[in-house]
Amino acid sequence: MRTLYRITSNEHGVFLLKRRKIAKALRWWLRENGYIYNSTHFFN
Repeated sequence: MRTLYRITSNEHGVFLLKRRKIAKALRWWLRENGYIYNSTHFFN
């Protein structure tokens, strides 16, 4: 079982990531630069 992270932003589209650290860094970057995003995770 593997966790997948989905981050959706109107400006950048949909990201489907396998690594938690990369997903965390992307969410941090979007937040720091003022972008609105939605984030979910699920098991594959």
